[in-house]
This record gives sequence, structure tokens and C-alpha cells, in this order.
Amino acid sequence: MNTFFRRVKDAEFLPMSEVRKIKTILVMAFLLVITIVTIPLSFFLNYSVVLKVLIVSLFVLAYLLMIVMIRLNKLMAATQISILYCLGLTIFYTQGTGSFYAYLFFYISLTVIIFYQELYTYITYGTIVMGLGVYYIIVNQEALTIAGSVPGTMYIYIVTFVLFYFIFLAQIIYNEKLYTDMNYDWVKLNQVIDRYQDDIFFYIDEIRKQNNNELIHEDLDYQKLVSELAVFTSEQIKESGKDILNLFNLYLYLHEKGLEKILANEEISVSMKKTADHLNKYVLNRRSDMISMLINFMTRFRQTEDYTDDRYEYKLHKLSNQADEQIIALTLLYQYLASEVSGTDEWDQMERLLSADDILSLFTGPEADAFMLPSIIAFFKENRELFLNYFHNQDQGKG
Repeated sequence: MNTFFRRVKDAEFLPMSEVRKIKTILVMAFLLVITIVTIPLSFFLNYSVVLKVLIVSLFVLAYLLMIVMIRLNKLMAATQISILYCLGLTIFYTQGTGSFYAYLFFYISLTVIIFYQELYTYITYGTIVMGLGVYYIIVNQEALTIAGSVPGTMYIYIVTFVLFYFIFLAQIIYNEKLYTDMNYDWVKLNQVIDRYQDDIFFYIDEIRKQNNNELIHEDLDYQKLVSELAVFTSEQIKESGKDILNLFNLYLYLHEKGLEKILANEEISVSMKKTADHLNKYVLNRRSDMISMLINFMTRFRQTEDYTDDRYEYKLHKLSNQADEQIIALTLLYQYLASEVSGTDEWDQMERLLSADDILSLFTGPEADAFMLPSIIAFFKENRELFLNYFHNQDQGKG
């Protein structure tokens, strides 16, 4: 129980499947309480005894089915069954009586659907509940209207219920958009990180070659260490660990041949190919998931450089008083603008490369005076053809 409440507390850090599971369990607990409290009152409803027993039995079976679905990790099915259970409970009470308390079950059903915060589920089941609720108010307006109440009470019930539906529909749409935007930003950030880590791995490999160091998976000390660990692990696990050494040999073979050749080899079994596919994430001779984890781990402990007054300085002549260094900075800036996606599309999203004319307008417009001296701007104008030929016409020149 403590573990469950700890997971509820830390739900923002859990994957969506785990969050859905927690929500379903909480809804089941809520429905169990509602059922236990209200089922005794169901014997006063306008149903025959046989029908009452049959419906209660169906609720029990549906609840057991939810438990089975959660045990089998069929979370979406469990979610749908819990909503249908709540909807069935609402119909059971509202068709058996026309009282105000039965009318409240429509709000309970909508609240359960809102709790899941899933747009399509809310639109589907929420709309059904809203339609049934409005119909119930119209049909049972006399029972819902208290003696001496103001005229138009029925319309107040309807407007309040419909507003309740649409307010939370807007809230769910906003949350859905917020989640989509955050996910889109996360994907873009990961793409940037991947590109930087590719460069980091390339330069690490270049430094290794310059120092004439061998690859880590070819190092005999490394192989001996991992081999001894494999033997020790297999001895500890005994029967279940007998394949550890074979796994280590496959890991080294994966470095030597590569995943593509292993998958293309018809002599290798399907199970071994699946194992190789899993191990491919941990190879050390390319920028794999393992390399990414190592880079992320190392950067956590990298000391941040001390603050300098010119850290956020963007005026070239303030960064350097040498004209040639300012020209180099200008060239690097041009190269970045010509090769990186930094132009906005019709939706104001950065989805395109800047053209030569776009960069010209940036470098010769009034904004350029904020970070470049007139002499550097003049140099760019005089030598624009060189920039065009080198950064925009390389493919034509190679052809």
C-alpha cells in the first residue's frame, strides 16, 4: 500500500501506461465505494427482484473483469470497462427512479471520464452522458423541480450540466495541446542532443586514433575483466546463468561484424539474432545508447566554466579587436545560417533553411549594426560572391 501511494505521489515521473494503471485502480476503488453504499438502496427502485439481482450480478462480473484486465496489463480495456461500469450504474439508478439524487450520477460519470484526461474517451463517452443527462432532465422535470422553486428550473439544470461538460472539454483540449507541444519540444531537444553526441563520439574517436589507442572492446584487459565477471555471474546463477559466456562472445562478435551482417546470416538462429538486436544498444564502437548514457553521466560531473563578463556578448568587435578574427566569426555565423534550420515557415515554425537572399537581408539590414562594425558589413558586401560560391553552390561546383 505504501508503494502504491508513493507511486501516486511520483506519478508525474512515470510513463503514461503506469499513470493510466494508477488512474484505473483509483477509479475502481471509487466505484467500489459507490457501489457498496448505493446497492442496498437499489432494492427500493422500480425493478423486479429478479432483474435487480441480475443487474447486481453483472456489476460484480464487470468489476472482476476489470481486475483481470489490470492483472494482464490490458490497461486500455480496463479503462473502457470502468467507464462502462460507471455508465451502467448511472443508467441503473436513473431508470429506476426520477429523484434528484439519481440525477447526480450523471455528474459522477462525467467526473470519472474527466479524471482519465483522454480527449477521445471524453468526447465519446462524455457526449453520451451529456445526451442522457439532458434527456433525463426533460423527462423527469416534475420530479426534479422542488415545490416553490423559480420558473425555468429545468433550463437551469440543463444549462449547468451542459456548461459542466463543455468547460471540462475545453480543459482537456488545452491539456492535450500542452502535452503535444511538450512532447514535440522533447523530440526536437533529443534530436539536437543526438546530433551533438554524434559529434562528440566522432571527435573522441579521432583523438583515440591520433593517440594510437585501440578500441575499448578490443582491449585485452577489458575483455579479461568482462570475461571474469561473466564466469563469476554464471557460477552464482548456476543453471540460469550458463549462457552468460555465450552472450559475452556474441557481444564481441557484434562489434566485429555489425548487426546487419548478423541478421543477414542464415546460419545464425532467430533467437540469437533477437539477442544481438537487444545487445546492439550497448556496443561501444558507434554512438549507441550506451555511449549516450556514458556521455550524459560524464557531463553531469563536468565543471562549469567560471563566469566571464563577455559570456553573453554578441558584438563581434567586443569579442575581438582583430579584423581577421571578426571576419572568421562572420564566416562561421554565415555557415551556421546556411546549413542549419533557422528559417520560419507560414506557421511561424523553424522548418526551413535560410536562402542566400534571406541571409543577405540579415547581414545588410539595420539589425546587423547591433553586432557588426560597418567595415565588416562592407567586407561581406564586397565578397558576397565568395560566400555564395562556397556555401550555396558547392554541389554545382562538384558536378
